[in-house]
Amino acid sequence: MVFVASSLPFLRRTGVGYAICLIDIYMGMYYNTIIGWAVYYLFASFSSELPWTKCGNPWNTENCSPVTGRVNETVTSTVATATTTAMSSMSTGAASAGVTLVASALGNSTMGTTYSHYYQYEQHLLSSTLPAMLSNLTTSTMATVAGVVGGASAPALSSPAREFFERQVLEQYKSNGLDFMGPVKPSLALCVFGVFVLVYFSLWKGVRSAGKVVWVTALAPYVVLLILLARGVTLPGAAEGIRYYLTPQWDKLNNSRVWIDAASQIFFSLGPGFGTLLALSSYNKFNNNCYRDALLTSSINCLTSFLAGFVIFSVLGYMAQVQNKSIEEVGLEGPGLVFIVYPEAIAMMKGSVFWSIIFFLMLITLGLDSTFGGLEAMITALCDEYPRTIGRRRELFVLILLGLIYICALPTMTYGGVYLVNFLNVYGPGLAILFVVFVEAAGVFWFYGVENFSADIEQMLGKKPSLFWRICWKYISPTFLFCILIFSLLGYEEMLGEEYEYPEWSVAAGWALTLSSVLCIPTYMVYKFLISPGNCNDRLRRTFKPEPLIPTAIPGQLYTGTAV
Repeated sequence: MVFVASSLPFLRRTGVGYAICLIDIYMGMYYNTIIGWAVYYLFASFSSELPWTKCGNPWNTENCSPVTGRVNETVTSTVATATTTAMSSMSTGAASAGVTLVASALGNSTMGTTYSHYYQYEQHLLSSTLPAMLSNLTTSTMATVAGVVGGASAPALSSPAREFFERQVLEQYKSNGLDFMGPVKPSLALCVFGVFVLVYFSLWKGVRSAGKVVWVTALAPYVVLLILLARGVTLPGAAEGIRYYLTPQWDKLNNSRVWIDAASQIFFSLGPGFGTLLALSSYNKFNNNCYRDALLTSSINCLTSFLAGFVIFSVLGYMAQVQNKSIEEVGLEGPGLVFIVYPEAIAMMKGSVFWSIIFFLMLITLGLDSTFGGLEAMITALCDEYPRTIGRRRELFVLILLGLIYICALPTMTYGGVYLVNFLNVYGPGLAILFVVFVEAAGVFWFYGVENFSADIEQMLGKKPSLFWRICWKYISPTFLFCILIFSLLGYEEMLGEEYEYPEWSVAAGWALTLSSVLCIPTYMVYKFLISPGNCNDRLRRTFKPEPLIPTAIPGQLYTGTAV
């Protein structure tokens, strides 16, 4: 695959290669910051009690309310108020009219819409238990009860875990979004700096150093996942969460966001388009069984995600039972799931400090493993492309590169950095990687040709790929990638989320960021066309026709391009 990609002129050098390098830089700017958040949580976990267990800390607000006591306190106070008012005005009347009025008031009140997550239990109480108590109330009395319960605006309650993440770790309340993100937070900058130091000493010697570190970062998460799974399935409500996880919701397949999220998950976990697989496979022997490795890697990746689902949803089921909510109301997307919901559940477990430490250690090792792949792909590509200027000074080059990425990432460590992290996630690799992967698939399977590609694999493995794979490569994969790309472009606003409305200027800047990597491909195609000799047809042929294969000193192995 490496020499196939190199044989296509518009996939070489400034085209797809530099597009991938820019995407890897953008990802390094925010992905390491997220790892830094996990490092912050890890250090905060070394205490006698987790700081997000209860309210009363300097960063908490008046609206802070522990999730375990929120429902009971609210129901008790509401029922007491309603009962007192009812008893003072008790007289003869129609019970059915009173119940209808309560239900109507609850359905149309501010409480019933904005704060439904916190008051669903008391609505059930008013519609089932109180009718027996209020059987003799008049219509006016029921209106009074409804006014007490639903007329007053309730405060927007927040959990200690949410306030710890938003007000202590990020301190995002000190910013005004992207318009004013505020200064850099020193503690976060220090945590992220530690991440970059770990990354440097893991990559500075190439596969000699990264290969040893990966043994830890790749295997340790499985040990922690199994430990967390054993704890999660023993929690009350875990069975309901797992049942929800394993129950298919076929109507979700009509939602394009589901397909986009699935594709993004595969791209980030497997690494196609980031150059990780190409860079690391270049160290293999020519006759390495790439077919076996591809199937094994893909299967392990999918099974790992399946296993992680049990770990997450067993805890979500526990949280749903504790809070008397449905699982849909408990779960959050993105950083909220990792830094709010799961820590919240851990805080309610026995031995919460231990579970918190191993959980965030797992997050850090997973994050480091991912960032190793992306940065190693870029470093390997540039060292191979410029062996005399960069390849001979790899240690210095890696130091300068990571230093520049850290400086560029400093805005993500400000008080409003979380908005920039989400922004970079969407407009950095989020949209561009889909286009790059589509171009790679189209270039190899349409321009280079499936037959040529199959012949190359036969030369390596001694047998030709089956018809199933050839059909997938030529028709199914490029078409699927193109559809996902179109849906992503049409639904980019959904990818940004709804919690924060990004200003118009940021959307324009985001598209410029996406185009900065995407335009590398057509720009090099135009450049190659202009410098090629001959007429228009000859130039087009040279631009899209594979370059000749050159025999190497290794028997049976071929090389494309020019010798160094």
